[in-house]
Amino acid sequence: MGEVDDDARRKDLAALGDRVRACTLCRLHEGRAHAVPGEGPLDPPVLLVGEAPGREEDASGRPFVGAAGRVLDKALRAAGLPRDAVFVTNVVKCRPPGNRAPKADEMEACRPYLLAQIELVRPRILVTLGTSGLRSLLGPGPDLKAVRAKALRLGETPLVPTYHPAAVLYNRTLERGLTADLRKVARMLTPEKPRVRSESPRKGKPSRMTISSGGIVADPEGRILLLKRADEDIWCIPKGTVEEGESLEATAVREIQEETGLRVKLLRPLLTIHYGYYWPPGDMNYDKTVAYFLAEPVGGRLKLEGGFDASRWASRREALRLLHWKNDRDVVTKAFEILEASRG
Repeated sequence: MGEVDDDARRKDLAALGDRVRACTLCRLHEGRAHAVPGEGPLDPPVLLVGEAPGREEDASGRPFVGAAGRVLDKALRAAGLPRDAVFVTNVVKCRPPGNRAPKADEMEACRPYLLAQIELVRPRILVTLGTSGLRSLLGPGPDLKAVRAKALRLGETPLVPTYHPAAVLYNRTLERGLTADLRKVARMLTPEKPRVRSESPRKGKPSRMTISSGGIVADPEGRILLLKRADEDIWCIPKGTVEEGESLEATAVREIQEETGLRVKLLRPLLTIHYGYYWPPGDMNYDKTVAYFLAEPVGGRLKLEGGFDASRWASRREALRLLHWKNDRDVVTKAFEILEASRG
């Protein structure tokens, strides 16, 4: 029965594409070279809903083959979602003149095609790219800034809004957000793995020395930023490995920005910590040295890197309660002593 059902859906999807190519329900058909129904497999992990075809899509009859498509392909690869494994379509199937945004009546004319595609394709998750896709499916209420990367629903299907790849062409700072949102979608598709935690060093295991650097980021209210690691399910401090030729200070600034999205200014050194641990996935002991700095945010926006699933601006009491490792608590204690002394 499954193969029969799949064959019937493929035929219905092909017939729907033919109706789209012959459609004259709105003014957009008047200037098109090709209608662009969309493409992709049945039962994909993700169905992506863009806004409208552009010049190259209109010429080829295929979605997201121009500059915005290259941005999308890059973000999909980074998220581990191959382009040929997802279904890609648009709110309207014909190019608006001058690449303007589609009008409300044009979106309404095409909406039955989009809903029919979703019903036939049966994706596990819907991803809307930009405001038009979001409003076409959920109505005029949701604001993209307010709901971006949140797990909404269209009926029983999860729906995650994110930026349109074309927006990245005009504002490259949005690329990190687009990629992070697609990585979140990929994590939603993957069954949760058992939590793994580091352990005390084990005798007889190989050992590796590492040098890292990180920082205590303090806000004007005197709180500090904590991150929650997804793999170990523990609260920690931003830090990372020193790269070849990189100073401890440069590493701290880079790692904080990569992990949190914040640009920071280092105020002063705090502590240098030495410790060892055993990491089960690598079956290896690590002898680690970490230099910590006190820092303040000077720009950017809080946006967590993959591998972290929560953040919190914490008071001294909260930080000491949440932090798992004694070394982290020692660094935080030193940071709050300095912060409190500076305020008199």
